[in-house]
Amino acid sequence: MRVAACLGGGIGLFLAGSWMLLNLVADREERGAQRAPDTNILIGAEARELGPDDARGAVMFVHGFAGSGNNFGELPDAIAQHDWRVRIMRLPGHGTSPKDLSEQRLDGLLRAVLREAAALRARHDRLVLVGHSLGASLCVMAAAEMPLDGIVLAAPYFGVTHRWYYGLRPETWLRLLQPVLPWCYKGRLFLQVNRTDAKPQILAYTWLPPQSAQILLEAHRRANAPRLLRQVRCPVLMLLGEHDAASSGDAAELALLQMESNVKRLTRLPRSN
Repeated sequence: MRVAACLGGGIGLFLAGSWMLLNLVADREERGAQRAPDTNILIGAEARELGPDDARGAVMFVHGFAGSGNNFGELPDAIAQHDWRVRIMRLPGHGTSPKDLSEQRLDGLLRAVLREAAALRARHDRLVLVGHSLGASLCVMAAAEMPLDGIVLAAPYFGVTHRWYYGLRPETWLRLLQPVLPWCYKGRLFLQVNRTDAKPQILAYTWLPPQSAQILLEAHRRANAPRLLRQVRCPVLMLLGEHDAASSGDAAELALLQMESNVKRLTRLPRSN
């Protein structure tokens, strides 16, 4: 009994110390982030609008989980130069503090996408959504609910890429770790980008509250629902990296097959993560 009690006490102290250390590291990272003084939004994460306001067509960019609008690089600016109105949105809970993510659910993110897309649709004849990772999943859900002229799905999230050495499915690990850790590290070490020189330019949360994994779990369930996928009838362009270590290409290709769109194009990028 004494040995068990000492062992249990040691484990408890270790876990308590780990919680304190992770909280300190995460708080220090957040305090050092660069923010716009008037909005407190991380510089590079703010919503932007580009191109002529009276353009016939509009393109809206939807970034991924824990990411930001700057993850699209120069693409929005290039499209705006071709006389499109461009909107780069900021998803709720993003671009402020990782703590805000713990208060978000998938429905809130989807409502934000639908609200901003409807505002663009009211001002322009054509509307195309471009989504990355979780943002692509949200674009699929939006296409099932409102008329769109096309969706572009870049590394779309329909499930996490599975590796044999993970043991359990990544979605299972997400469920198990939620109540154990106060923070999960998602820094440059885990940025799935082959160009290492590009990593410093990518703005994303470094630490994530484990409760935010609920967003991914719900997106995995809803984005793969056959009934929802059959409601997607607008043209679809899907871009998959051959070596994507985060979003499952197999799951994305299966989802594309179930969409009812008459125009569907799948492009594989052989050197991309």
